Formats: sequence, structure tokens, C-alpha cells
Amino acid sequence: MPILLILTSISIILATILTLGTYRTFKVQTAPGQKVFLAGNIPEKSPEGIYKGSVKNLTTKWIGKSFNAKDSSGINNFKEGDKIVQKYPFKTYVGRGIQDRDKDVLKIDYNIPENPLWLRFILDEVVEIAPNKFLGKVHISFLSGLAFSLGYFTLEK
Repeated sequence: MPILLILTSISIILATILTLGTYRTFKVQTAPGQKVFLAGNIPEKSPEGIYKGSVKNLTTKWIGKSFNAKDSSGINNFKEGDKIVQKYPFKTYVGRGIQDRDKDVLKIDYNIPENPLWLRFILDEVVEIAPNKFLGKVHISFLSGLAFSLGYFTLEK
């Protein structure tokens, strides 16, 4: 009996994750930001330096990202008290979108050894919507081919 209970519990948890993830992805993919995202392009030149970040209707300690175009890398910036703290490095490269498979995007990939395991499942995709202004989409990818979209963010020089 305990094994059946464990398997049932795991099945319920997985079904809940799939249902919520699918619903959230649907909401993101049908939001007004999706049209803006699809109209954007990969940056003509790789981002370099500090970009201010924001998430609509969300207060957070995250204040943006710093990019190093030469190394195709970067790191996130957070405001903690009076200090700016950098954590969660990433690598960048161009590729097809996870949800928007016909769209080339700049990928911001956290799947590197320096990051905690939970963060390695996150993949941001960014397009330029105006000079030095980017719209990003956050995804979480559990398995190859199974990714959920979580929301949008902006970056601006």
C-alpha cells in the first residue's frame, strides 16, 4: 500500500505541474507582450555593459543584467540594501525560440556549473524591440522538449 500511495502522490504532483505550466505558458503566449516579442529581432550587436531590468507589476531585488559581449556571458544585478550585488552568471548565444520555434532569439542560459541546480532549468530569451531596449521571456525547461513560459521582462541601456 505505501508504494501505491507514493506513486499516486507523485502522479498527482506531476499532473499539477503539467497543468499549471501549460496554463501559464498559454497566458504568456497569448499576452499583449507576445506580439511585441514576435516583432522584435536578435540584436544587431551583442549587448555590452549594464542594462536596467524590470518586470511589469512585480517588485523585486533584481535590477538588471551586465553583459560581456566578448565572452558571450553576463551576470544578474540585484539591489540588496545600499549595495549592488552580482550573482547568477549566464552564457549567451543565438538560437531558435523554445515556444516560438520560427523566431531567432538571444538566449540567456543559466545552465552552468557556477549556478545552483534550481537555476540551471531557467532559460531567458531576448529580442531587441528598439535600440538598446530588449524584451525578454523567461522559460523553465525540465526536459528536452518540455518547457513552460513564465513571463516577460525588459532590459534597457
